Amino acid sequence: MRIALLGTGALGSVLAARLVQGGNDVVLVADESRTEKLQRGLQVNGLTEFSGILPLQTTPDGCDWLLLCTKAWQLEPILPRLEEWNVAVVACQNGLGTVDTLVKLLGAKNVAGFVTGHGAAQQADGSVLHAGEGYAVIGAATGAPTTSLRQLRNAFDAGRIDTALTSYLQGELWLKAIVNNGINPVAALAGVPNGALREGVLRNQAQAACHEGAAVATVLKITLPSNPWQRALEIMERTAENHCSMLQDLEAGRRTEIEAITGVIVTSGHEAGVATPVSKALLRAVRKRETSS
Repeated sequence: MRIALLGTGALGSVLAARLVQGGNDVVLVADESRTEKLQRGLQVNGLTEFSGILPLQTTPDGCDWLLLCTKAWQLEPILPRLEEWNVAVVACQNGLGTVDTLVKLLGAKNVAGFVTGHGAAQQADGSVLHAGEGYAVIGAATGAPTTSLRQLRNAFDAGRIDTALTSYLQGELWLKAIVNNGINPVAALAGVPNGALREGVLRNQAQAACHEGAAVATVLKITLPSNPWQRALEIMERTAENHCSMLQDLEAGRRTEIEAITGVIVTSGHEAGVATPVSKALLRAVRKRETSS
């Protein structure tokens, strides 16, 4: 199986490194503006140790799957290319909406989703620190996993990315978004690693945001595969020293994924008649921080 990967941020770099270490054929897809940097190679430290230069292509031609590891807000500009490439895509972004958008563009049989609790952070020198192991789940947009998706899961497992298969991707996507709604904006606004949310006022904020997201999912009749707050606590424990991606983005003056996470939960809550006061406050605060950076 040949696997293409688009987006070598923190998570994308960890996935690429581990897939290669598992003996898989991996190529990076990049336009000319990114080629020079990637030609210098990937450097991952921490729980994954990897240094190497991977093959580069401008398209995923000849690949069985494309792992889409860009930020959620970067999706729209690359949709024309994804349609032109006509390749099966695994959405690896945070937040909600990406899978639905890809299904409309490519058809459900060509789309899958991947969610994970692995924690990683980009460093000032361009390397990536893999700071926390976490769960991983992959599922087809059509429901039942295909043979090709099972083979991809096996490729993940070979690279020590222990990955479960799900027949209900929507539930996993919502669970991850609800957990992120509890962890990411709270940690980002406080400027603390994930582990700091396990006690005090920050714990209360994170728990309230999780509960609001779960209430929205309940009204929308989305069955969550596990308790969001318990999952959030597990991730805080496993990635205690990690700075979540939203905190990394704010510190670097970059746009965050708040709209795809908290924004969708707040909007969905409003439409469903579910109050989300804590999530609304977090959304406003992150938006304000973004515009002031």
